[in-house]
Amino acid sequence: MSDVTSSQGGGPGAPARTNSFRGGILVAVAALILLLMTFGISSPTVPRVLAIGLGLVGVATAFGFIPVRGPQDYYGGLVLMMLAVLALIASADLPGQRGFAFGPGTAPRLFAILLFGLSLAVTIVGVISDGPAIEKYKLRGPLWVLLAICLFAAMIRPIGLIVASFLTWMVSIFGSTEMRWVESIIAAAVMTVFCVVLFVWLLNLPFQLWPQPNAPVLLWQQFHEFFRLIFGPLMKFIGVA
Repeated sequence: MSDVTSSQGGGPGAPARTNSFRGGILVAVAALILLLMTFGISSPTVPRVLAIGLGLVGVATAFGFIPVRGPQDYYGGLVLMMLAVLALIASADLPGQRGFAFGPGTAPRLFAILLFGLSLAVTIVGVISDGPAIEKYKLRGPLWVLLAICLFAAMIRPIGLIVASFLTWMVSIFGSTEMRWVESIIAAAVMTVFCVVLFVWLLNLPFQLWPQPNAPVLLWQQFHEFFRLIFGPLMKFIGVA
């Protein structure tokens, strides 16, 4: 029986090798896309080096040079590392990216570097210790949360902190299959009050609380700027824009 299994299925390690190959190839392709995006920004050195490093890790994973003992930690860490590189690329043209000069790009850079470091630690854990395999997942939750984050970034200036926070929480709650309208509205209202108290009253940040008179025009400009920051470098590289 063992001989038949070995000849047909490739042995007990065949599924693990197959998963590592597919996962490594996906990581390498994603890293290649990030690398191409770095050719359209003004400060490409750090994100380009990181993208190349992730690509090499993907190739090494695909061909079995890196043992994946904890797939969930390993690939989860790699995805977060790629997200950090994407944040560095998207914020590369913002002021405050060089040296100790503070500006709009300082916080994104610091948080992206911090995310990359923590994600690297998680990835290493997936190599040196046994962990759970990648379970079946659904895209509903992550997509709704990602949509909520993008909407908040676009709505915060035109329609103000109060409306933007409330709508953001409501959209993100749609990612749960156990959503209930009454509890969701109460939770969104509570978190909106918390955001106002924290950012406006305690931290004294100059956030607009309510919608501006020209909110539709500003909202359109925010969506256009967001699209330019995320996809502009890639479109510039391939000659579309």
